[in-house]
This record gives sequence, C-alpha cells and structure tokens, in this order.
Amino acid sequence: MFLYLSYFPFSQSCLSPTSSANHLCEGGRLVLSTYEATLEGGPDDMTVVDATTLRRQLIKLNRRLQHLEEENKERAKREMIMYSVTVAFWLINTWVWLRR
Repeated sequence: MFLYLSYFPFSQSCLSPTSSANHLCEGGRLVLSTYEATLEGGPDDMTVVDATTLRRQLIKLNRRLQHLEEENKERAKREMIMYSVTVAFWLINTWVWLRR
C-alpha cells in the first residue's frame, strides 16, 4: 500500500472514491490517498502508475512553488515601497519639526 498527498485548489471539488483509491477531503485543499497494490496488475504496471502519479504530483508542486515565489517577489516589492514611503514621511516630519 502506498500513501501520498495531493493538493487540490479550493475551486476543484474532491474526487469521489474509485476502486483503486480512497480520498479524504480536509477543507477542500488536502487529499490523502492510498493506493492498493493488490487491486492493479503486476509490478510493471505498478511502476508505470507510480511514475505517472509522482510526475503529476511533481508538476503540481512545481506550480505551487512558482506561484509562492511570485507572491514573495510581489510582497518584497510592496514592502520596499512601504518602507521607502515611511522613511520619507519621517524625514520630512523631522525636517519640518526642526525648522519650527
């Protein structure tokens, strides 16, 4: 029996149980699946199925990682702008206060 985790976005509903996998939804995001080796063909079929499953999971993880990296870059830009505006505000306030 093989255990693996799959990620599904909120917009995609959880898959219904099939003959070869049991899916448990937790908030529509995380799906824990078990794969029964005895329900499928021989070991060669298992290798193909495992390779395909791993490839799909790797693609999903790569997409998630790319999305997180893009969000992190955007957040860093926003923080840099906010820090710059804050420093400029305090410098102007200090200058105005000293000129009184």
